Amino acid sequence: MKIANSTLSKNIASLIAGAFLLAISSHACAAVIDPEKHIQRNGYHSVRTGDDGKTQIYSFTERANGARISSLEDEIAALPKHVDVYKMCDFMRGGVKAKLIEQRGIAIDVAVTNYGYSGSTVACVLKYMHENRVGTQLIFSKKGSGGMYMVFITD
Repeated sequence: MKIANSTLSKNIASLIAGAFLLAISSHACAAVIDPEKHIQRNGYHSVRTGDDGKTQIYSFTERANGARISSLEDEIAALPKHVDVYKMCDFMRGGVKAKLIEQRGIAIDVAVTNYGYSGSTVACVLKYMHENRVGTQLIFSKKGSGGMYMVFITD
């Protein structure tokens, strides 16, 4: 009976330790910007209706300093990866490239340099070069109950 209790105690201790590590790792992922909560708290800069004619797409754009960009890039680097998330970031890369061409009048290549997900939030790191300067745009997107929420953070 002592052996069974000892094994049971070890199994319970392992389960508790596993639950603790899971809570810590999910808490670490929660540090990434939740675009829905961010926009609900800070408002949005633009809203439009999606191609389906129903979905509202809310966006918020923020300029940030290098330290904040770097910190957020580190958080994104630590997120889990999935090929579907990469495909979504690559799709958004095309939109950013088109916007840069529209704004600057010249072709600028944009690369997905990192990506990841936390729950239903997808995070993308996009980089581009213009006039010997590397630019960074971070995109956090989430399909929420009230529509699609997107936060753009750029340097």
